Amino acid sequence: MSDVKGGFMKINKTLAYGLCCLRYLDKYGHNNWVQISDISKMEKLPMAYCNKVMQTLVHTGWVESKKGKRFRLVKNLDDINVSDLIEAFTYNSAPDIDSKSIAIKLYKNMREHIDRWLVGLTVKDVIMSAELDNKENKIEDR
Repeated sequence: MSDVKGGFMKINKTLAYGLCCLRYLDKYGHNNWVQISDISKMEKLPMAYCNKVMQTLVHTGWVESKKGKRFRLVKNLDDINVSDLIEAFTYNSAPDIDSKSIAIKLYKNMREHIDRWLVGLTVKDVIMSAELDNKENKIEDR
């Protein structure tokens, strides 16, 4: 059972780190090249893990890399669906969905449901909502 829980924790961390990296790039890396060390430091992410996440974001085409050391955002966060983000970080090593096995049919069905639930929800929506919640919590703490 702990293996399954550990697996979910890894997925959650990867998605969270991906959101953090995209958030940072949205603020500082649209027209500027930013270094992985800056992203890691400002977002409080482990550098090696941050680098791995950034390579995935480059692979998606949302981020551009210069010699694997500097990065910039090339796609607006309003144009990145949360479903696509989940796809990038969790389904990239998924089995071939053309298989006829019951496990693959269940997996495909789950993906279809997730995609329907997340229609229209963008990465920008998630980041803005979290920042709004953070501001409201600071006001309540006063």
